[in-house]
Amino acid sequence: MKKKKCFPLILCCPLAFYLVSCAGSVKTEPVMPYEPPEITLKTEQASAAEPDKPSALTLTFAGDIMAHTPNFRMKNYRLIYADIESIIKNDDFSFANFETPVHAGRPYENYPNFNVQPPYADAAIAAGFDVFSLANNHTNDQESDGVAQTYAYFKTKESSGVYAAGIKEKPGAGISYQVIRKNDWTILYAAVTEILNRHTSKDRIDYVEPAAARRETFRTELQTLRSENPCDVFVLSIHTCEDEYVPDITTVRRNYYYSLIDSGVDIIWANHPHIAKEWEIVTRSETAGETGTETAGAGAGTTESGTADAAKNPAPSALVMYALGNTISGQRYAPDLANPANERDNTGDGYLIQVRLEKERPSDSSTSESAEPEERVPQPAPSFRIADVTPYLITTYIDPARNYVIKQLNDTFIENLAAEGKTAYAAYFAARKEIMENIKGTYTQR
Repeated sequence: MKKKKCFPLILCCPLAFYLVSCAGSVKTEPVMPYEPPEITLKTEQASAAEPDKPSALTLTFAGDIMAHTPNFRMKNYRLIYADIESIIKNDDFSFANFETPVHAGRPYENYPNFNVQPPYADAAIAAGFDVFSLANNHTNDQESDGVAQTYAYFKTKESSGVYAAGIKEKPGAGISYQVIRKNDWTILYAAVTEILNRHTSKDRIDYVEPAAARRETFRTELQTLRSENPCDVFVLSIHTCEDEYVPDITTVRRNYYYSLIDSGVDIIWANHPHIAKEWEIVTRSETAGETGTETAGAGAGTTESGTADAAKNPAPSALVMYALGNTISGQRYAPDLANPANERDNTGDGYLIQVRLEKERPSDSSTSESAEPEERVPQPAPSFRIADVTPYLITTYIDPARNYVIKQLNDTFIENLAAEGKTAYAAYFAARKEIMENIKGTYTQR
C-alpha cells in the first residue's frame, strides 16, 4: 500500500478503506427501551499476594472500540464482549481507546462523524473495561457539545471506579490525567492524541502536535506531571499521527517513544492504525543509543495465551505497545474467505495485552525525582518489574444473527466453527490466526 504523509489536523483514512469500512454516514434511533447495566467493581484483592510475596498489579490493554453501523444496530451490546469478559474482569484494570463521542441527545452515527449514546459505552464498562482514552481524531466528531457531553458521561462513571483521560475539564488547561490507586499501587495515567480531524474544541482535547518543538515541551510536561504526582507506574496513551493500516514502525517513532521513557513514562500504549503491531519491553539505560533486541518468547499463539517468557529479562523497566488493532469495529464487514491475507481483513483482528507488574513489600516509592523537570535526564528505574506479558489474540466474528462480537482467536474457537459445519470460516480463522501470530513482542536493552 502506498504510504501517505501524515499531517496533524487531517483525516488519516485512505480512500480505499473509506469505501470498504465506512460506507457513508448512517443515523439510526437508539435501542429502546434501555436500563443501564449494573457495574460490578473489581475487588481490592484482584491481584493481592501473600504478605511474604511480591505485591502484584495486573493491567489489560485493548485497542480501539469503534461504533460503525453494524455495531450499534445490535439489540444487545453486551454480546460484543461476552467472550473476553473472563480476561477483562480478572485483572485490576482494563484499558481501552473509546473512539467515538458519547452524546445522549444525538442519534447513533457512523463515519465520518461518529456518535453513540450511553448504552453503547455502558456495555463496555459492564464487561470490565474501566480505564479509557478519550483523546483521538474522532473526539470532536460532534463538535464542542459532543466533547462536553463525552466528558460529562465519563465523569459520572468515576464513582463506579471508571477512569478516563484525554479531555480537559476546562479549555486551555494542562494535560488531563488520573491518579488511580489499587491496594498498595498508584498509577498515573494520561492520554493524548497527535491527530485531530477538525479544530473544534481543540483546546479541550489533550492534543500534542507531532512537531519537534512541541514534543520537546511535551517531554518536559511529562517529567513535571510525574514529579508532582508520585506513582508506582506511569501509563501514557498516545493516539498517533501515522498512516493507518500500515504495520511498519519507523525509527523516528521508536526513538521518540524511547525519549518518553527517559522522561518518566513506564508504559506507552499507542493506537490509531486499526491494525495490530508489535510490542516491546525496553530497559532503561543511562547510556543512550546502546541497543540490542531479541524476540520476546515464541510469539503469540504458540500456546492459546501466548505468554511471553519474562525470565529472559528478569527486570525490564518499560513497555511499548505500538498498536493493538481494533477491539471491535465494523470495518471487516465482509471477511475475504478466499483470501485471508487480504490487507483489509487485518482490521478485524487485534490483541489484548495483559501485563503483570510486581514490586517488593514494603516498597519505597520510585517516584521521587531528584532532577529538575527542565533538565530532562533519564528518570530513575521504577521499583516494579514486568513479571509477565500475556497477549490474547482476538477477532471480530459476525454470528448467524449478524451480531458483531469479539472472540478469542484460538484453537477452541476454530474447532467449534468446524464442529458446527462452518468449515469455510474455520479455515479462514485458522489462516488469520497464523498471520497474526507473526506479530511478536521483543526485548530491547538500551
